[in-house]
Amino acid sequence: MKRALIVLTVIAVLTTGIFAEGSSEGAADSYTLRLSHVLPTDHQNHKTAVKFAELVKEKTGGKVNIEIFPAAQLGNEKEITDSVAMGTLDFALCGFGEVTKRFPVSGIFDGPFVFRDREHLAQVYTSDIFWDIMADMEEVGIQMVSPGYYGTRHVTTTDTLVKTPADLNGLKLRCPDQPMFVATTKAMGATPTPMAFSEVYLALQQGVADGQENPAAAITSMKFYEVQKYLVKTGHIIYGNHIFGSTRTLSKLPQELQAAIAEAGKEVSGWWIEQSFADEDVLLKGLEDKGMTIVEPDKEAFVSAAQFIYDEYESKWGEGLLEKLRAIQ
Repeated sequence: MKRALIVLTVIAVLTTGIFAEGSSEGAADSYTLRLSHVLPTDHQNHKTAVKFAELVKEKTGGKVNIEIFPAAQLGNEKEITDSVAMGTLDFALCGFGEVTKRFPVSGIFDGPFVFRDREHLAQVYTSDIFWDIMADMEEVGIQMVSPGYYGTRHVTTTDTLVKTPADLNGLKLRCPDQPMFVATTKAMGATPTPMAFSEVYLALQQGVADGQENPAAAITSMKFYEVQKYLVKTGHIIYGNHIFGSTRTLSKLPQELQAAIAEAGKEVSGWWIEQSFADEDVLLKGLEDKGMTIVEPDKEAFVSAAQFIYDEYESKWGEGLLEKLRAIQ
């Protein structure tokens, strides 16, 4: 009987996002929350997770502690996003891709060539338009805690020099298993080959995929440069990753702790973006030093190829939203 009770207790802790410690009378003395992401510990995302945990602990006076689970320890992006929505995980650090399956309008932030540059993306993050949309997202159980910059996504190939979308015809290009990425990969002329991020290196090495698309930080941290020759600066998606919180679990916290976590999220967002901007150019140069050939493609040809996506997705994003985002200065 005692052993059975221990097993049930462990299961409860692992499947419930929030773990409270303290007296049974009134509010708990402290809370342990979990944050998961899919990247290795040398990636900026993990450093951001650590910084966020430090700030939360500081701003809550030690009442909230965040445990970090990197490198897909708690599942891939789909699994951790689903867990946040269900309230069995407190935070996921990832992109909008899986969120968009539940909240379609957020897909616009992953759209090809939506933003002028990375600075424009950062400006959007501070806009009323962005935060009004994020407020509506809470209806699906997910709330924005801290918007961040993942990087500008470029195509890499094993041995094919790419200058135009036509050069990608017939190539199997790995992309996330998310509708916007699949559509963008098709628009660029390649054959989408969706798979989990953790499987990409082996797929490239074994020829299951002929290429992939990611920012310099991911290409570096996952060592894709070992199995890819060309980096084609398509810049097709200026991409954010974010700290998403579970509305179900965070709403159980006292109001002052919720406010402290929100403050930590806002503070870490600016730090995260600044760090990622500073790293990106250095990393691109580093990939060239590691033997990759950097290619400047016909950018306008890729922009033109993506045009149909806007027409196809406008009904999901809302009429005029794309123009409003592009007008943000």
